[in-house]
Amino acid sequence: MVCFRVSEEEFRTLTDVCQSQGFLSYSDLVRTAVQELLSNRAGGGGATVKSAVDNLAKRIDSLDRDLKDLLSYSSLTAT
Repeated sequence: MVCFRVSEEEFRTLTDVCQSQGFLSYSDLVRTAVQELLSNRAGGGGATVKSAVDNLAKRIDSLDRDLKDLLSYSSLTAT
């Protein structure tokens, strides 16, 4: 078992990613991410892993912005 801490914002982002990507649990998401990192490391070295992590971070940021836009839009249309 592996445990780690995340901020509330990171937790919300993880929840959003789990829901939008169809992961059944946080464990499922993290297990998949670790497997991809290990697979990339075996195939392309550290630069590939860094690129994959950077890409994942960009996708999470994009999802976060989209979610904030949706929440903002929904609060405007609710009034």
